[in-house]
This record gives sequence, C-alpha cells and structure tokens, in this order.
Amino acid sequence: MSANAEDFQGRGMDMLKAVALRYASQHGLQPDRAEWVRLGGDEWWLKVMTERHAVKVVFSADEIEDFAAEGPGSRGSKAKIRNAFASLTM
Repeated sequence: MSANAEDFQGRGMDMLKAVALRYASQHGLQPDRAEWVRLGGDEWWLKVMTERHAVKVVFSADEIEDFAAEGPGSRGSKAKIRNAFASLTM
C-alpha cells in the first residue's frame, strides 16, 4: 500500500469512527469505546461498544479510502453505519 493510500485509509477510519459515534449518540448510546479490527485481507470491522451493546460494521479498505476522498461510495458507507444502529431499535 502506498503512503498516500495509507493516509487516506487512516483519515477514512477516523472519519467513519466519528460518524459512528454521532449515530450512537443519536440513538441514546454512550459508547465506552470504538475501535477498528482487521478481519484479514483488506476487510475491517468498525466496532462501537457500550456496556450492553456492540455494533459492528464491515468495510473494505477501498470503502474506507473512498470515504476519506468523499468519493461516490461515501453515502453508502454512512448508510451501513446508520442501518447498523437502526437494527438496535428492532
């Protein structure tokens, strides 16, 4: 991975984590922590955890980089996070 791609990936991870924390607070959750876990290959889990709940959203490295670049898939990434938190209310 090039240095530029690593920069986009790091920035994208920070940005996606901020979106997830915002959606958590909108659903009345106060997360204890949010972290990225590498699944293998180029897939990552964004895990947002409270004392009673854990929300996990899977992203590819390409999706993370696209989000940082505000590419065409960034809306889909936000929707993945929103849907993960909406499933808690069901």
